Parts: sequence; structure tokens; C-alpha cells
Amino acid sequence: MPIAKPDKPQAPARGGRTRHALISAGRRLLAERSIDAVAVDDIVRAAGVAKGSFYTHFEDKQEFASTIRADIREEIEGAVAKVNGEVTDPARRVARALAVYIDYILISQQRANVLLRINVGLASTANPLNEGVLRDIADGLRSGRFVTPSVQAGALFVIGVCQIALMNAVDEPSRAGTLMIAQQLGALMLRGLGVPPADAEALIATAIHELVSAPAAEPIA
Repeated sequence: MPIAKPDKPQAPARGGRTRHALISAGRRLLAERSIDAVAVDDIVRAAGVAKGSFYTHFEDKQEFASTIRADIREEIEGAVAKVNGEVTDPARRVARALAVYIDYILISQQRANVLLRINVGLASTANPLNEGVLRDIADGLRSGRFVTPSVQAGALFVIGVCQIALMNAVDEPSRAGTLMIAQQLGALMLRGLGVPPADAEALIATAIHELVSAPAAEPIA
């Protein structure tokens, strides 16, 4: 579910373009270093806008980073919601969510690097963007598909596996190696949630086969 963003005055079309330029510049810079190592001057220079424009749209760098983080998480959650729209089995939903996440980060190294650097608040079960995984774990517990100590523990377990898959994708030079580890992690994740081993392996293998796109001729930056 998209996270609610702070109310701001309605920006004209030009202001919208400026905001987009700042966020695009931020993504490029955060792919290379942490937000603490990025100055506002770096951001506006990369965006090609005046420094005052930054403070028209953001209070400070932390709000700027939070906006980028929320936008990326919304993209992922939207993609997950789309592929799981007609899927009712909680185990299959979780497997497909992991496959979508892997596909998202394999599209470009920039995306993977930015995600790795701005995941502050990712594990909070109060984060509206974690409502999907919380709902899937709760459904799995109610139906007997999953066996976990609590909804929160199950959700954090899934989030942790996704984060480890991300870290491996950043460090692993081979796409095939990334997919192999992602599939193995997905099977372990489902088994940890209580899914029988053979079922777990089949679910994640099918999800990755169906949802992880073939490599493009040139990765999207």
C-alpha cells in the first residue's frame, strides 16, 4: 500500500519537473555513496537546478532520502500487488513477492545499490509499506499454511531474507549466481515458514521462472 507523504503546496508543472530532477539525481548519487556523504550542493549540481529549489521541495537530506526510499518501495509493492492480484495461496504470494524483488534489483545495479543504502526503517512492522507481507503471513497462519511464532516474526523473517538476497545481488558478479542463491534462499524462507520442502522448492522455482525477466541487452540505469 502506498505510504502517505507529507502534504506540500501544489507545485506547478515546472516545480514537478524540478522535484523529479532532484530525485533522479539523488538516486544516481545514492547508488555511489550514503546520504551522509552526499551534500545538498552535490544533489542540486547533479540535478542542474538552483540550491534554493532543494529546500522548496524538501526540509533536509533526511526527508529527501525518505522520499526516495518511499518511492522505490512503492514501485516494488505496486509490482508485487500486480502479480499477486489473483493469487490466494499465501506461500505462493510470498514466493512471487521475492521473485519480483529479485527482478527489480537485477534490472540495474543502480537500483540495487540505492536500496542497499536507504533501507532505514525497512524492518518496522509499523511501516505502511510492510502491510502486504504482514497480511500474507497472517493469512498463512490462519489457513495453517504457515507456522511461525507470530505474524511480526514471520514478516521480519521474510524481510530479512529479501535483504540478504539484495546484499548478495550487489556483491555477486554473476546473474546466474544471483538467481541460484535467490532460489535457494526462497526455498529456505518458505520452509522456515512451515511449507513442506518439495512444495517450497517448486513454488520458488516457478515464481522465479515466471517473474524474473530475461536480461536486457543493456541494463536500465
